[in-house]
Amino acid sequence: MVRLVKAEEQKKKKPGRPPKLIIENQVLIVLQYWREYRTYYHIGLDWGLSESAVCRIVYKIENILNFVKKI
Repeated sequence: MVRLVKAEEQKKKKPGRPPKLIIENQVLIVLQYWREYRTYYHIGLDWGLSESAVCRIVYKIENILNFVKKI
């Protein structure tokens, strides 16, 4: 999964602020969300992120994985 997400991220040419977490940790957050049914709030407490930041990470990674799955 990490390789798929990294490949999609490298395709982006849009400059911007670098993410607070590396891709491996972002995938780990999504796996925690899926596996443990934890809330965004509690995951955010563990990682030092806001609830909305966790939501954006989960949404972004899920979209990348769904897009790759359809191809």
